[in-house]
Amino acid sequence: MRTSAYLILIYMVLYPLKLKATDELQPHRAYYTVTMEGRASLQSNITDVRGTMMVEVNKVCDGWTVQQLSEIWRYQDDGSVEHVRWGYTTYEADDGSLFKFNTFRKTNGELVENIRGFTRKNGNHIEVIYQKPTKNILTLPEGVLFPLQHTKALLKAAHEGQHMFPQNVFDGSTIEGASEINTFIGAEKITSGNTTGEEKHQFANQPYWPIRFAVYGMGQTGYEPDYSTTQNLLSNGIITQYVIDDGTVKIRGTLDRVELLNREGC
Repeated sequence: MRTSAYLILIYMVLYPLKLKATDELQPHRAYYTVTMEGRASLQSNITDVRGTMMVEVNKVCDGWTVQQLSEIWRYQDDGSVEHVRWGYTTYEADDGSLFKFNTFRKTNGELVENIRGFTRKNGNHIEVIYQKPTKNILTLPEGVLFPLQHTKALLKAAHEGQHMFPQNVFDGSTIEGASEINTFIGAEKITSGNTTGEEKHQFANQPYWPIRFAVYGMGQTGYEPDYSTTQNLLSNGIITQYVIDDGTVKIRGTLDRVELLNREGC
């Protein structure tokens, strides 16, 4: 099954006031608590999920870097516990001319996935040069977006009142190339202004858009997506909560705190 680093926590933190879609992204570090939302399938043997996720986004000369790190414990109905440690780092040029990526995943301390590579332009096409786990070259479909390109375009679409936003996205987290992402943007919701026990961060009472992503492999003909995720997306770009459904289990990520970072000088 395909998984996507980008969709676990993809949207950048901006300033706490409502921004125009053309405003610049704010470098930040965000921390999330991960819990089990429920079983997506009766056949699932997972009884509980606990963990954390950290995402760091930095503005550097001519581009952006993103780092994500998660520690997840999956409890099985036979009493066993699976510890999954997952990391993801990227560099994306402002003009889309270069995208570097590295993803690793460890299960119970054993490295089970290590993906590394970069993109390059070849005429009118963009090629992916995989360096790990094996050397390979793929050509991306025309019009494909990198993660931050997709972030900015989605925020613009939300501000303009669009509700459907289908795009092809390449994030470098799989060896299978790009994904087809069908996005539904709900109408902006206004919060009550009362912070709950789970919402103690400085952005807790901001209005948000309910967002749903359905993720498919390129050219997939089946009706069901590989997985889906729903998010509460603020007008400033923060996700306060997300739920990922991979077909067997649903996990929830809840924002605990956000640190705004300075931009690096050039």
